[in-house]
Amino acid sequence: MFKKLDIYLLDFINENSSEDFWYDYAYLQAQELLNNFTQSDWAELHQNIVTKSDLWKIRVAYCIDEDMGMNGFAFLLSLMNDSDDVAECAIDSLRSFDSEEYKNIIHSDRMLKIKTQKLLENASLPVKRVLEAFLQQNK
Repeated sequence: MFKKLDIYLLDFINENSSEDFWYDYAYLQAQELLNNFTQSDWAELHQNIVTKSDLWKIRVAYCIDEDMGMNGFAFLLSLMNDSDDVAECAIDSLRSFDSEEYKNIIHSDRMLKIKTQKLLENASLPVKRVLEAFLQQNK
């Protein structure tokens, strides 16, 4: 399933398809592929992420929500040391993880809070609102 996701994302990145099309429709297919990931697919995703572009990582992060469980959550956390754009998108997706289990992990992750505060320093207004909402949600 990882290879299918990789090909699907690369097709959209290489075609230079419109951002609107991706965010309105195409992400749903990528999300469906992620929903069908096995443990080995998640492991392959983690192993290959270093070779992927920021846009590829952002597109994957955008598709991940609480329905993907701890695998999706752990993947988003793994993106915190990536570029600011990737980390911002991952934090935005982390906002969907609002059960107590995830909130407790986020609340105890001091480095995640520091990263979010650092990103706030230079964030545009819309990104600033997302980051502030994340911090507020996870007080």
